[in-house]
Amino acid sequence: MAEPLSTAGHKLTWRDVAEIVIGSCVLAFPVSVTEEVWNLSKTLPIGRVLYMAIWSIIFIALFTYHRYFRGQLRGNVGRFVLRVGAVYFLTVASAATILLALNQLTTVETVVAIKRVVIVSFPASFAATIVDGMSKDEAPNGVDQ
Repeated sequence: MAEPLSTAGHKLTWRDVAEIVIGSCVLAFPVSVTEEVWNLSKTLPIGRVLYMAIWSIIFIALFTYHRYFRGQLRGNVGRFVLRVGAVYFLTVASAATILLALNQLTTVETVVAIKRVVIVSFPASFAATIVDGMSKDEAPNGVDQ
């Protein structure tokens, strides 16, 4: 079996990856099938979409810090960045996969497709973060809670 992703000794396990993907799909699918999202992606300015992406990452970072690294970020920055990046990347990949399956990425221009993915990823990233954090009985690799 392949080794888990790691940074500075911290392992992001395949269980973590599965939890993030499942959590993101919980909200990505119902949001992806709404015509409102399809239309919004055509009319919402790119600045607002970027704002949504930034707030998604901020939420993930705040929750991750509080759940795993509260007061212990020094020396664990690589672990922190790995978890935040993994959650956002896997959420975006899940949203894009669902939209692709619904044929909502291939029939539009690239900018609209990217905006759709970000709009769907906005609520999905919250669910992914919460599901990933719910199953943890202890912080990763000795970082005290």
